[in-house]
Amino acid sequence: MDAEQLLTLLAVAEAGSVSEAALRLGRGQPAISERLHKLTREIGEPLYVREGGGIHLTPVGQALIPDIRQLRAKLQDIENLLMRQKSLQAGELRIASTSLIANYLLPPYLQSFQSQNPGVNLYIKSGVTYWGDINLSELDVFFFEGEMDIPHLPDSYEIQPWLTGEIVAVMPKTHPLASVSVLSLEDIQPFPVVWREPSSGVRRRLEKAFRQKNIVPAHFIEVSDVESVGAMVKAGLGIGFMTHTVFEQRPDWDLLYKPLSSSQLIWRSFMAIPNPARRSRALSVFLDLMGSIPFR
Repeated sequence: MDAEQLLTLLAVAEAGSVSEAALRLGRGQPAISERLHKLTREIGEPLYVREGGGIHLTPVGQALIPDIRQLRAKLQDIENLLMRQKSLQAGELRIASTSLIANYLLPPYLQSFQSQNPGVNLYIKSGVTYWGDINLSELDVFFFEGEMDIPHLPDSYEIQPWLTGEIVAVMPKTHPLASVSVLSLEDIQPFPVVWREPSSGVRRRLEKAFRQKNIVPAHFIEVSDVESVGAMVKAGLGIGFMTHTVFEQRPDWDLLYKPLSSSQLIWRSFMAIPNPARRSRALSVFLDLMGSIPFR
């Protein structure tokens, strides 16, 4: 018994006839019939009956179909894996990430990768806030922020730490706290704050710090991305939070940043990637490039 015989039975079951299955598989009808005969002999029981111009599976044949479909899916996975190992003269790199990482941290690495590998297409899915928003098997790498809930991963994947950053408070230059050099969480408590979405790594880290000190901010505004944080803060609606790295990239906001007194307020990011044996060539090259270029 071999996989080709089993897949032929599946093709006949789905097509309803030997002739149609032969067309779908690109084989002659005699070859299809011979595979079915060999499989029937090896199983030792009839797998199908001919009725009219078509074929119908017996209960034994029907019982095999779910497992054969799983086999076909596994073989397709293997085929996809082999395809992704082809030369980087043509190929693709598929990335998913949060909006902050996609907009502020990945671009210099992507620019270097594309300049060195112009034949590789880049697919970037940004704005991912929950693991349920992605299918890891369709990606090369998923960049996510620390404090995000991590589900059980397949054995073929691993989590690696990536960049870290100091979390700072941002405010207008006219804010009452503008003259304070380093802010404590107690300093911030009387003022409204501007949060990112609940899954934000910066927000989760700060909320945890506030809870540890039994501090509740006066009230808050919730927005969906760091650009909106900057806009709301600029409008005087509250104190915002982001990494110092992100703040440095937005001089157009014309805001102040203030360090926070807690030394533990560090933002962290991670990568979910396949194990080395299952990485595409494009991903392996991209990871090597990220390791050789310091973030600037």
